[in-house]
Order: sequence, then C-alpha cells, then structure tokens
Amino acid sequence: MRVAVVLNTPEKIALVTEKTVIYADGGYAKHGQDDGKSVTVVGDFDSLGYTPNNESTVKLDCEKNFTDGEFAVRTAVKQGADEIVIYGALGGRIDHIICNLALLKIAKSLGVKAYIKEKDLKIYLLDGESSFSAKKGLSVSVLPYGDSAVVERSTGLYYPLENLTLTNADTRGISNIATEREFTLSVTSGQCLVIVYN
Repeated sequence: MRVAVVLNTPEKIALVTEKTVIYADGGYAKHGQDDGKSVTVVGDFDSLGYTPNNESTVKLDCEKNFTDGEFAVRTAVKQGADEIVIYGALGGRIDHIICNLALLKIAKSLGVKAYIKEKDLKIYLLDGESSFSAKKGLSVSVLPYGDSAVVERSTGLYYPLENLTLTNADTRGISNIATEREFTLSVTSGQCLVIVYN
C-alpha cells in the first residue's frame, strides 16, 4: 500500500494522488484534501493551532524527541505502508528541511521504500542498485548522504559515474544530465541522495 505523508510547508505542494494520507500538524490546514481519501492527522498541533475533530487524529505531546513528520512516517508503516511518498519536505526552515531528508533514512530503516515528491523534483535515498525514471536532458544530482559513498557504475547519464567516491568535502555529483528516460545507479558503499528534476 502506498501512503502519502504531507508535512507542514509554506510552499505549494504537488498534487497528492494517494488514497491514504497522513497529515503532520499544519500540513492538514494548508494542504488537507479529504475528498474520498483515508485521512489521519498527527502532531502536537502547535503549528495548526487547534486539534482536528475526527476519529483519526493522534495528539502528541509538545515536548518530544522526534518531529511530527517522523511520527507520521512511523504511523504510515504501522498502517501497512510498503511505500511512502513525502510531500512538503523542502519548504520553510532549513533545519526542518534537513530533518525532513532524514525521513527517507527512517523509512528505509523500517524496511519501507520512500521518496520525497515536490512539484519539480523527486528525491530518493539509495544504497545498492536501482533504476529511476527521468526526462531526457534534465538535471540529476547524486550526493553522498551521511558519510562518503562509492558509486560503482551508472547508465543513462551524460557524465558517467564509475568507481567514484563522493564525499561531503566536494561537490562532484551535482547537476548531471539524464540522457535516457531511465537511468541506473549502483552504490556499493554508503548512501546517496538521488535528486531527479522533472
């Protein structure tokens, strides 16, 4: 089951197409769409300013060791998600954006595929080998996440990535170009954020 997690962002988000949606706090007021969807709202509601009055609301304490977004991801997994699409991860405060990227790693640690979806891009967390859809001629960036990462090989990219070590001390993996409608990457050590522009 694919589940959408909608975060609190001041930016306009991509159209939520999933039938099961979990809103994190203020994401409900700004982006809520109840039309025919199964909706859960979670959070301490400091951003929303009130507690939604429906049976699928989960009220959290204001003093906690995790974000409302992390709780939403964990709730999606408990609801049976095998794939999570995260909306609204990139707008607003920079510290929130950095933590929102960590939601990809949290989902992976729980055994669930996840990606961030915005109006003009998608972000994936990759370890191992995978293929990605792309539009020919548009930008693809491959950046190490956490520590350094080794990209053993790639296909479908203008600048081939072969036995390349990416580190947090260089900018080597940014702004590659998709040459096919699908490209592949093989990461043999560490993890990479793969940013695919639409």
